[in-house]
Amino acid sequence: MERKKIYYGWFVVFGCLMITCTMVPPIMALSNKFLIQVTGELQISRSAFTLANTILQGLGIFLSPIVSARLARGNMKRIQTVSIIGFVLSYASFSLATNVIHLYISSFFTGIFFLNASLIPVSMMITNWFVKKRGLAMSIAMAGIGVGGTIFSPVITWLLGAYGWRSTYRIMALIILVLALPAALFILRKRPEDMGLLPYGSEDAAIQDAASKRIPKKADIVFPLSVKESRTKLFFILFIFGMLCNGLINTGSLGHFPPAIEELQGPQVQALIISMYSMIGIFGKLVLGWLNDRFGVVVSTAFGCITFALSFIFILFGRNISMLYIMAFLFGLGDAIGTVTPPLITSAIFGAEKYGEAYGIANSFTQIGLSLGALMVAAVYDTSGSYNTAWILLIILTLGAFAGWVGAYAVSRKYCQKSVADNT
Repeated sequence: MERKKIYYGWFVVFGCLMITCTMVPPIMALSNKFLIQVTGELQISRSAFTLANTILQGLGIFLSPIVSARLARGNMKRIQTVSIIGFVLSYASFSLATNVIHLYISSFFTGIFFLNASLIPVSMMITNWFVKKRGLAMSIAMAGIGVGGTIFSPVITWLLGAYGWRSTYRIMALIILVLALPAALFILRKRPEDMGLLPYGSEDAAIQDAASKRIPKKADIVFPLSVKESRTKLFFILFIFGMLCNGLINTGSLGHFPPAIEELQGPQVQALIISMYSMIGIFGKLVLGWLNDRFGVVVSTAFGCITFALSFIFILFGRNISMLYIMAFLFGLGDAIGTVTPPLITSAIFGAEKYGEAYGIANSFTQIGLSLGALMVAAVYDTSGSYNTAWILLIILTLGAFAGWVGAYAVSRKYCQKSVADNT
């Protein structure tokens, strides 16, 4: 019997995992591991250091649509390859900083190359290669973020202790180059047609589509409003409010857990806790997705937001190391609301037909929150001298995200119900 070959799309998934594993954690979850050493040597405030990451994140608000269009119509391999090299050089340039302005310049260029090399091309390639099992493929690719956080948190901690922050930036840049660049050059392909293949499951989808045309169905629940018409409605305001809160709580927490935990229990415990919640976060994404498929978007959103909020309560008692372990477990389970819940809630409200336009707006507000979250927490710390006030604020904002998302979904259903009634 002839052995069935592995579909090449799964190799693309592996290549995408290498990109998310190496490039995303140093920018998102692990960037502030450098905070204490950099602010101490350069004699700058934590807010000033955090503004560097705010600049990097803020570029996505304006450049994401441009980058997406360029990648869609251009040579993705060439763009991604050049951008990985540019990212590595820009990231290494942080090590040359002698004042805060140098950090901001490095952040600007790092942010541009990051957009062109990481999450946007990864999501586009997975979408191109998979019809069936697209969710599984996307979750595996994005799980690289947690895998990278788990691996590189203790690595960066050791490097900082052994060699200092300047050498650590350079060594991490070299690691990214060695792992990410070969993936882009030799594994990743923009679309299956480039290799004479079809998207995975496209034949099954064609059969199902043909069958659906032959079998009449009851009236579907269709969202009748356009995205433009929705902008003045209460549910849309709640929807974007939830997205804004989501961005704030994610960078507010991920950006400041490292220095906060280090102050509470030291660098070794900090590295262990970050590795814990990064690893648990891999499974948290799968759990939240299963809850959404089994019980619906309200239950999955409640699960994510409640566990996320509880993690801030436990870090308030972080002088007791046991509380930090519980915090890491809860935060890992809830962290999926940053990447998994936004597309789920968007599709649940607007449906597949209007998803693209709606999610573009949602992502803009998420990026605004991501740009301001770490800066907000740093400002609270600089003002109060403690993270406790910031954690309480993040609890409130997490509940705000939950109320915004669930409220938006609940209010939007009245339009769907009216649509069904009009068609029956």
